[in-house]
Amino acid sequence: MTRDNGISRRTAMKVTGAAAATALVAGCSDDNGDDDENGENGENGENGGDGVNIEAGERIELDAQSGGWEGVAPSDIEGEQNPTLILEEGEEYEIGWEEGDGSQHNIELVDEDDDVVDDYETDQDSEGGDDQFIEFEATDDIAEYVCRPHDNAMRGTIEIEEGEGADDEEENGEDDEENGEDDEMMDDEENGEDDEMMDDDENGEDENGDDDLGDDEDDE
Repeated sequence: MTRDNGISRRTAMKVTGAAAATALVAGCSDDNGDDDENGENGENGENGGDGVNIEAGERIELDAQSGGWEGVAPSDIEGEQNPTLILEEGEEYEIGWEEGDGSQHNIELVDEDDDVVDDYETDQDSEGGDDQFIEFEATDDIAEYVCRPHDNAMRGTIEIEEGEGADDEEENGEDDEENGEDDEMMDDEENGEDDEMMDDDENGEDENGDDDLGDDEDDE
């Protein structure tokens, strides 16, 4: 009897220990799941965001901080770091910085190869102001704005979108093509009718000629 009780106690201890280990593993799995969720939330902290549409002719003001450009104006970019700017192709804009952290900064508009587009750049300076603003036309060549001394941190994306005028031109072009096709079809139909009329006239003349020959034979 004593031996049986001992086995029972050992068995119970093994079962209890196994249950505790299972619970511990489950707890660790839940913690890792929370970490995954936090990682997904971290993606939302990327600089630039989804992009802000900037009205044509707008003055885009930034704060020059060595850790990254900070949006000042328009209000839609205020407080955003390295905001993504969505501009309308062919429209005029102005971009630059008034305030900074006292370090040497400048601003450049560059293409996908990081080359300055159309000399859109300012000289390096520790103080901002009008001479640190660039007036430019939005074109497909422009991909980013950057501070050259801090080009790893102070870099933002510029997206160029076609304006409403371009859409209207495309629609007008399509209308012209359709009208051209309609005109061609009408010309073909008219030409076909003319050909039929000419054929009928010729056939009529041939028939009249045959009748005249018959009359002549009868007279003979």
